[in-house]
This record gives sequence, C-alpha cells and structure tokens, in this order.
Amino acid sequence: MEGFLFSLKAEGRADRTIDYYSDLLRCFLRFAEGNRWPDNIHAIDSGQVRQFLSWVGSRTFEHYAGNGSHLIRKAKSSTAWPYYKALRRFFNWLLGEGLVRSSPVSTIHFKAPPSPPVQPYTVEEVRRFLAVCDLDIKTGARFTGLRNRAMILLFVDSALRRSELATLKVTDMNLENRYVRVLGKGNKVSIVPFSTKTAKAIWIYLMERKSRAKSDHLFLTEEGAPFSIDGIDSWFVRLKKRAGVNSPGGVHRLRHTAALQYLKGARDSFLLQLFLRHESLEMSRRYTKGLKYEEAIEAHRRGASPVEGLGLG
Repeated sequence: MEGFLFSLKAEGRADRTIDYYSDLLRCFLRFAEGNRWPDNIHAIDSGQVRQFLSWVGSRTFEHYAGNGSHLIRKAKSSTAWPYYKALRRFFNWLLGEGLVRSSPVSTIHFKAPPSPPVQPYTVEEVRRFLAVCDLDIKTGARFTGLRNRAMILLFVDSALRRSELATLKVTDMNLENRYVRVLGKGNKVSIVPFSTKTAKAIWIYLMERKSRAKSDHLFLTEEGAPFSIDGIDSWFVRLKKRAGVNSPGGVHRLRHTAALQYLKGARDSFLLQLFLRHESLEMSRRYTKGLKYEEAIEAHRRGASPVEGLGLG
C-alpha cells in the first residue's frame, strides 16, 4: 500500500487524491487485520474482498458533525462503490508492477450506483444563510458576519469546492477585474469569475480582516488562523442550524446551487463545464438533467397537471 501511494505521488497526483486512496485502503487493511487474514498479498482471494465490500455497504458508524456532536448513520450498499474502485486500482497496480500474478477483484462485477439527482439549496434557504450573517454584523459579531457573508456569496457565485476555498490566499483575489485564481483538482490553476456584489462583500470583509490576520489565507477563523476543509464543514453545519435550514446536504450543495443557476442563465453545457472546471462534459450533464427535472416540475405546476387537465378530482 505504501508503494502504491508513493507511485500516485510520483505521478503528480494531488495530496487530496492520495489521502482519498489512503483512507479507503487503510480501511481495507484494518478489516484484514481484524479478521486475522494472512499477512501475505498473494493469499487474498475474491471471497475475502467480497466480504469486505459487504461489510462496508452494511455497517453503522458515527460521523462527526462539528461542535462536539456526532451523528449515527447506516451505510448504503452504494457506499461500497469507492472502496471497490480503490481496490481494483490497487490490485491492477500490483499486477502492473509484477507483484502479484492475478487480481482477486477481476472476478467481482460491481455495478456503479446511479448518480444522485442534483439538489440545490432554494433561494429562500440561501437568503436565510445571509440573514444570519446580517444579524451577526448588526449585533457585535461583525467580523464573523462579514466573513460568512463573503464566503456564502463566493461559494454561490463561483461554484468553488471546499478545498479550493480553504487554500485561497489574499493574493489570489482580483477585485478590480472580479476573478479569483483557484487551485483545483489535479493541482490545476483556474481563473473563476464573480459578480460586483460578491466583490463588494469580499472588500468589506478584507477591511475587517486586517486587525486579526495571522495568515495570508483569505478566509480566517475568529482566531485569525486559516480554515481547514473539516473546519469549513463544521462552520457550515453551525450556519445551517442557526438559519433553521433542515434540508439535507452540506457545503457542496452550494456548488450545485451555483451550477444550476449558471446553467439557467447560460443555457450551454460546454460553458457550464468550463465554469465548474470539470474534466469531462459528462460530469456537467448531471446538472442539465437536474435543470430539466426542475423545469418539468415547474411546468406541471403551471398547468400541465394531467389530473387538472382532464378535470379530475
């Protein structure tokens, strides 16, 4: 496993990608140790891999929800899919390096789960987030309110990922031309636009930021330290609770909100792909389906209801 992770690093894979594979494979290793499997890669067979995947898809586990709280969740069968992909890649690497003669994953046929429907936050929910920010600004938590407002608007305006926002530096911002330079997946640098309203929110936050900055990162905690990715998750959990938003999803749903709103305006899947910084057009088409689904519901409500059209009920 260490050799596999080292090879990913040698290929120039992003640290987050390496951590992703490390977490999945170390879970497999812990399961193997817990079940006292032979400490020999040649002794691992497809039955054992199936046993692991079955366990992953049915286990119950605790999830840290921020602020000292925990959630108990039961895994879905689709939870095993990323573990299957990681093991398949791992054993294919072993084959390529001549470290094993066959892969125990090759005889396992795992159907990819369907992509979940894209569910954005509603306009009303986003306004609730901003209302909490405005309340903080007026009631003595000015730094927190200005920062949170700038973060929400930038998330929605530019469809940033959590990791992208966490690594932003002040020097990445160009307020005059209204764009930010982000380091995305695969360590690719992209230029992402935002609006004048978002630029104003960021500018006001930067004025307040000066008095407590201990880092050159753009968004800072109340102590002046940069946000971690987990810190952003915890921040948003607290913001949702204060805003009274009970719908499922976390920070990444803001990216869905941005994508669907951009698509409504641009009406172009290729432009959406560029906006979201996707590797392939297929990834962006998920949002096209989501928009059509939303439009179908709206058409039903505007008079296309079969029951109402037939005069039933």
